[in-house]
Amino acid sequence: MNHTFHILAFLLLVHLVSDEIKSQIVSPEVVGDKVTFRLRAFDAKAISVIGINGQSAKPLVKKNNGVWEATVGPLSPELYSYQFDVDGTKMIDPSNRQVKKWLSLNSMFEIKGGLLHERHDVPHGVVHHHIYDSKSTGHQRGALVYTPPGYAKANRSYPVVYLLHGYGDDETAWTEVGRAHYIADNLLAKKEIEPLIIVMPYGHPLKLDIKKEFDDYADQNIEWMEKDLLEDLRPFIAETYRIEADRSHQAIVGLSMGGGQSLHIGLKHVSEFAWIGGFSSAAPQGESQTLDQKFESLVSDVDQTNSAIKLLWIGCGKDDFLLKRNEHFVSWLKNRKVQHNYRLTDGGHDWMVWRKYLAEFLKLSFRDKK
Repeated sequence: MNHTFHILAFLLLVHLVSDEIKSQIVSPEVVGDKVTFRLRAFDAKAISVIGINGQSAKPLVKKNNGVWEATVGPLSPELYSYQFDVDGTKMIDPSNRQVKKWLSLNSMFEIKGGLLHERHDVPHGVVHHHIYDSKSTGHQRGALVYTPPGYAKANRSYPVVYLLHGYGDDETAWTEVGRAHYIADNLLAKKEIEPLIIVMPYGHPLKLDIKKEFDDYADQNIEWMEKDLLEDLRPFIAETYRIEADRSHQAIVGLSMGGGQSLHIGLKHVSEFAWIGGFSSAAPQGESQTLDQKFESLVSDVDQTNSAIKLLWIGCGKDDFLLKRNEHFVSWLKNRKVQHNYRLTDGGHDWMVWRKYLAEFLKLSFRDKK
């Protein structure tokens, strides 16, 4: 009797699993330059797909068995994000495991077309995930580290880029959405950069508090980040990886909040970092006198500063909400005759911009100053 019961239970389980598989729908379905979205919602009255690179909402049409569907395209090659709007409620696509994590979540899909951030058939590096002890903050913190192809067998040391993320992200953002590891792999395969290590730390040593105004939170968070990076993370990286420890082989760069962190930390510590950059940065702000005081060592001897900094690279999109903040900071740099590269490009506060910026920054880093 027990044998019969087990057989019946097994058959029931197989039936339930089979029904579950049959009920699954494919969404998104990418065919060429078009993508079809599907969502099962029996009682919904209206569903749209929203947020695809600034495009207007695309209504889904109700088909059979409670499945709604819409096709969008043609779309240019890119890595896109989107959400569903179901009767006024925004949600991710429950059939799509590719999720972009921010303060709110978005689903992602990719239209391939040979772009630099795609996974091409080239030698690939390794992304390591570490949890390290941060004495300066009193708790453990996470960081991803990219090592280039052949690192494990090579008998040499490498320059280091500290790559910082934005306000709503964590240490995984630059690989999951920014594709920093693929960008580095592809640039290396093209021989456009030298082999390097990329360190991507968690940028919130201070617990994120979205109830505070950004700068009220960010100013204190930068102080904690500065201590953690200099006193805990960099020693951990030096102990764990074969790095070139001198300042001429150290770079720091980031996006948005991370751009503000990299500019603040890098420019306060030009004795530690020769290559500094910010993408769509929450740049240091204030009147000229305030900035003079904040970066006193920078402006007290500008000739020495310009000799020490091999690259100060700042980029921002024309439609970025932080454009005026970046222009104000760049104007201060100009007035103080601090040498820098300023790139004003098309685009807004978006990963489509930052992936391109990263490639530009990497191609300029660890090369002779021109």
